[in-house]
Amino acid sequence: MITNMDNLVTIDKIVEWLTKQVEDKMPIDTHEWLEAAQKMNVLLQGEQEKLFSLEQEVALLRKGLIEADKTVAYSKVMVEATDEYKAMKTQKAKIERCLEMIRIAKLQARISKDILNS
Repeated sequence: MITNMDNLVTIDKIVEWLTKQVEDKMPIDTHEWLEAAQKMNVLLQGEQEKLFSLEQEVALLRKGLIEADKTVAYSKVMVEATDEYKAMKTQKAKIERCLEMIRIAKLQARISKDILNS
């Protein structure tokens, strides 16, 4: 399988490529897994910074409601109904998926090494 990983320079493009490989039932060799994981690891900082900004937006929404003399419970429910909250949760899940893909790549590399050594 020939892959041009040079074109995969965002986490979204890397995940899209991995998803397509799985959907098309194409094997992903160890080298591709590791290269994808390395790139995701480097690019993860930007995704985490985006999450921090979204968390701050959500906190400011909650703060505004509490300062307007709404109860904490009411504020929580209202904030959880916002698009900002949904974006924050989506971003958090994206980061968690990336971290799991990195773990899988490391495990795949370890298994391949063990197979070669046996």
